[in-house]
Amino acid sequence: MALTTFTSSTFARETSYDVMVIESSKQSTLLNRIDSSVLVKTAEELERAGVDQVQDLEKVFPGLLIQTRGNRTYANTTIRGISSPDYYSPTVSVYVDGVLQDSAFLTQPLVNVERVELLRGPQGTLYGGNAQGGIINIITNKAIGQTSALASASYSNLNEQLNGSAALSLNDSLSADIALRAIKDNGNINHLPTQRKDANDSEQFSGLARLHYLPHHSPFTATLSIANSHLDSHEEWYLTQAEFDQKMTSQAIPQLKRIVNSYALQMGYDLGETQLTSVTAYQNRNIYRQFIGGTWQEDQNTLSQELRANTQVSDALSTLIGAYFEQRDFDAKSGVGSQATNQVEATQYALFGQAIYALNEQIDLTLGLRATHLSTRADYSGNPSWMIDAYAQNKSENTLSPKAALGWQITPDSRVFTSISSGYRPGGFSLQPRSSGDKNGYSAEKSLNGELGWRTRLANNMVDLSGALYWIKTDDIQLYTGNPGSQVLRNLGEAQSRGLELQLAFYPTDDLTLNLGGTFGESSFKSGNHDIEGNTLPYAPKTTLVAGIDYVLPQAWFNGAVSLSSNARYTSSVFFNETNTLSQAGYTLVDLAIQYQVNPHLSMRLFSNNVTEQEYKTYSFAMPNSSVALSNYGVGREVGLNIKLEW
Repeated sequence: MALTTFTSSTFARETSYDVMVIESSKQSTLLNRIDSSVLVKTAEELERAGVDQVQDLEKVFPGLLIQTRGNRTYANTTIRGISSPDYYSPTVSVYVDGVLQDSAFLTQPLVNVERVELLRGPQGTLYGGNAQGGIINIITNKAIGQTSALASASYSNLNEQLNGSAALSLNDSLSADIALRAIKDNGNINHLPTQRKDANDSEQFSGLARLHYLPHHSPFTATLSIANSHLDSHEEWYLTQAEFDQKMTSQAIPQLKRIVNSYALQMGYDLGETQLTSVTAYQNRNIYRQFIGGTWQEDQNTLSQELRANTQVSDALSTLIGAYFEQRDFDAKSGVGSQATNQVEATQYALFGQAIYALNEQIDLTLGLRATHLSTRADYSGNPSWMIDAYAQNKSENTLSPKAALGWQITPDSRVFTSISSGYRPGGFSLQPRSSGDKNGYSAEKSLNGELGWRTRLANNMVDLSGALYWIKTDDIQLYTGNPGSQVLRNLGEAQSRGLELQLAFYPTDDLTLNLGGTFGESSFKSGNHDIEGNTLPYAPKTTLVAGIDYVLPQAWFNGAVSLSSNARYTSSVFFNETNTLSQAGYTLVDLAIQYQVNPHLSMRLFSNNVTEQEYKTYSFAMPNSSVALSNYGVGREVGLNIKLEW
């Protein structure tokens, strides 16, 4: 991510919603014309806020909650009060340049990013399963047709980072780019048996290489990309409050290794009124986890193919027709003693389409539908140590995901829309069986979303205001039942989420930007959920607030450009379990930064995150018949310096 010499307000206006194209719509829709709740942050905005990994996005997107459960491969993501107790089947999906990311790779570093789009609410019509809450769409910087390079280094009391990227124009048709990133997190837990002072440290390396074919006078384009991420970590600690306060424990040091390899080929062909797009992707991830009681190994391979045809039928009608295929193979070796094995194969076929029709110059109608067939097979070896018999089971399901939206462009700067959309979490079998009841599997969890939204620009383009009212009903919710360690994943009853989302950007001068955002909602279990009916859904805060300020000091004061940035976010209390017995009280996190653009090639950033050193938990659980909670904790105060060179 690169810092330009634009002032914050000037840049925001140049990338405003009247010119920005939203790629998440798959129909290249202008931001001021899209009929859904969408937020966008550019690379410059993310850099000023100190966002350099996916889980940091909650700093800038109100209503987004991303928290690890044990370790970063098992992350929970919440939007509009919808989250997933099964970390293998999230309710929010992450895409990088149109390629779906593995569920264990949601908390990945942001490498060479151009911008990030957040679509809120169910997105089943265009994206299929695991998008009930929404999607996070990461668009990388292609740097096509130019030669450039970037290098940066960061040092803080918590970690060290090195980043580098380069782009090269090979000829009139070919360009190549590469991006590398290395992160070392310094531990702060003292391990008493070994006297190790950094027992929860970690190291991560990420790399991306691409080749772009973009001839000037040809309708055909293509991009081939290869990416790798390697994580070696000792982060999975479940601490009592006393252990966290003292930063000491005698627990065995855990080990986690995650390796993800990604390959993608994107091709486009322009037929004039119709544009054809093909996205072919293969992703392999391996996880080795050593923890109290044994070792767990996982290997998942995902092959996907999407074909799309976008057609401008007439001035009033545009259509999207697509097909999707996915083959996912999961192999796991886990358990105590016997090292049970589990193989789960899931094959998915889908057809989808969407049409946008302008009823007149101001009002347009959107209709969409996706039909999905999913077949799943599970072959489990059994685990005598846990008294689970072997089984081989098959399951298949067909799902329809409709959408309808109506938009009214009241003025060139104001739009109101209403929509009904759907989403689901696929059915299947538990990837990590813990009980004999897992052989029965579970069915799809389905959500229906109603929404009324608006966006407008006021006061001579000084104010951007947007918001939405939403209501979501979820049927056949997938929940773990039973005691920790022997739980069964199965379907229960209904859940409901409803709320209000508001965003405000204020540009009083070219040198000052103020951002405010908030979500206010309620998410609860409804009928069919037995003893937990009426309880609040886990990881569903009723209120989230985000505030940011960016001020560029007058350049007459300095040689170069100096800017001050501050971001604060508030999260109200959240529950960690369905029974609402474990929780984290509301808390506020504040970040500060000073950036100095010495010249077009050199910049520095002095920053402090969580300046008040607010203590908060990201996950808690208690074993049966125990009143002692074991928890994961958020990151404490960080103070550091980043230096960046660009050519």
